[in-house]
Amino acid sequence: MSDADPLPRIQADAAAALKAGEKDRVRVLRTLAADLKKAAIDTGVASVTGDAAYGVMRRAVKARTDAAEQYAKAGRSDAAAAEKAEIAIIESYLPRGASDDEVRAVVQAVVAEKSLSGPSAMGAVMKEAMARLKGTADGKTVSRIASEVLKPR
Repeated sequence: MSDADPLPRIQADAAAALKAGEKDRVRVLRTLAADLKKAAIDTGVASVTGDAAYGVMRRAVKARTDAAEQYAKAGRSDAAAAEKAEIAIIESYLPRGASDDEVRAVVQAVVAEKSLSGPSAMGAVMKEAMARLKGTADGKTVSRIASEVLKPR
């Protein structure tokens, strides 16, 4: 991962979106900038960079994903769509995540290297796979693929 500080780019993009009249994009970018500033204050650094900044952005994506799921369950497709639009904006600042095939390869490597099998190995597989993937895949995806790989045949 990069050690670059995403905050200046986010602030510049928010200013450009403001000039273009993109109110929703401005709101999302300002919120994201505030989250990054808060994380910097909480950790006592001038600005969060690299993995720490990506972690803040991934938490923002996860919060919106959870909200979109709740809205969808409640039949509020308009609100769910709005959350998904916000997710797309935030994800544009994140590095590309691992594909299902890449996650599957990592999980299969962990299973093979450690001679693991069955559902009881799920915790060990998850711990090692998440460490190897270092934030390029969410836990839900890794868990789903690990379950498939560990499923007795």
